[in-house]
Amino acid sequence: MELFREDGCLTDEGLQALIDGQLDELGRLEAAEHLSYCTKCLDRYTALLTGDKLETPPRDLSRPLGRALWVHLMANFYGRAAVAAVAAVLALTIWRSGSLELILDRNASALEAYVPEQIAPPASDTVPESNYITPPRPGDKTGMAEKVQQAVGGFLSGFAAKTGNAGTTN
Repeated sequence: MELFREDGCLTDEGLQALIDGQLDELGRLEAAEHLSYCTKCLDRYTALLTGDKLETPPRDLSRPLGRALWVHLMANFYGRAAVAAVAAVLALTIWRSGSLELILDRNASALEAYVPEQIAPPASDTVPESNYITPPRPGDKTGMAEKVQQAVGGFLSGFAAKTGNAGTTN
């Protein structure tokens, strides 16, 4: 019994032997491998297993599906190419305008090594006291609104003092 035809597909006898379990180990492996990539033989095998004749679609969908896949592929490719082109143009513009040298020079001066003598000593050896208010514990309902109001008021007055708007209120 021949398992494969001259064109490489499974014979009808080979498919029937596979269904009936008459193939040896090597024959089953070869048939399974062939069915994994040959859709024609897989369709024939499925039709033999189900006993039904496979229906053909009312119209061929391979061309519209192929076009849709092609459009999606090209849109994805051209979208990435456009992003890469914009990045390249931006990089060349920054390089040719001399802005890159300004950026690098400014960062180079910030990266200079300092020796310990150049670092200014701290203004004071004492640590300032914190005005941190301990948050209320769960279940502690007494004066919660007052504590929240004090905390928010302290934050806003500290923020206004730092920005120089201590005298202005809304």
